[in-house]
Amino acid sequence: MATKTLQHRPPQDMGCPQLQLTDGCTHGKCHFCDIYNGVPFTALPMEEVIADIEALARTTMSHEHRIYLTGGNPFALPVDVLEAVFDEVEKRIPQINSYGGFCRIGDVARKSDEDLRRLAARGVDDIAIGAESGYDPALAFMEKGCMAADIIEQSRRLREAGISFTFFYLAGMAGAGKGCENAIASARVFSEARPRRILVVTLTPTRTWRLAEDIAAGLWEAPGEIEIAHEIRTFIEHLSCPCTVNCSHDTDIIRFEGAVPKDQENMLKLMDNRIPKMSERASRKMREFIHHASF
Repeated sequence: MATKTLQHRPPQDMGCPQLQLTDGCTHGKCHFCDIYNGVPFTALPMEEVIADIEALARTTMSHEHRIYLTGGNPFALPVDVLEAVFDEVEKRIPQINSYGGFCRIGDVARKSDEDLRRLAARGVDDIAIGAESGYDPALAFMEKGCMAADIIEQSRRLREAGISFTFFYLAGMAGAGKGCENAIASARVFSEARPRRILVVTLTPTRTWRLAEDIAAGLWEAPGEIEIAHEIRTFIEHLSCPCTVNCSHDTDIIRFEGAVPKDQENMLKLMDNRIPKMSERASRKMREFIHHASF
């Protein structure tokens, strides 16, 4: 039996029933992640998945129509396998007609246009993608496994297939002194990619990340808290695609949510009001205390 690892979900799917299909991550190289350290990517046996579906069928409410697929990146599985899972789900929980989950840009790239259309036809929608940045130097250093052009191209293919998606933006990823460059490049790439929603998370190096070794070796320096706040503001200022921005993760010092373009000016005004009141020292102490950060 595969290890049942801690599962992460975006806020909009926190109330969804979960179904684990995989364990581990197909990539496993990002310097800012330790979720699946030492856990090889594995597809759970179908009999185990079916047993979990049967357990879900006993607890899923009649008004619940969506299931969140878990594991590092379950959409790395072949479409035939995913469709077989959907068949088993809908046989036992017939009201289910929507599926979400984490997906890598590389997972999309490895699927044909027909594969993506098949997934869309089965209700795959609003998948969560850790794009993190559109700034190539940061993507390369962190070994994200894709570049800005890949993010734009695979997002286009998802849109054309009829699959919407949520992006994560990882503020601070480029390191000290590069927040403005990261924000402007990322806003341009994300605007061209056109996600439905952007979730802002602030990078917080922990002792179990590969990034801790980069910091110790002098290869990467964490930006200050006020610099990160300015980066987030710059990112929002330069967004030009209709989307919702949610900056309410527990790593975010200034928290808010709004729509672009409708609330864009108000989000910027909020940050302009809050940033001058920030304490660099208090903000960093909070991050170190809550997240056992390694700076």
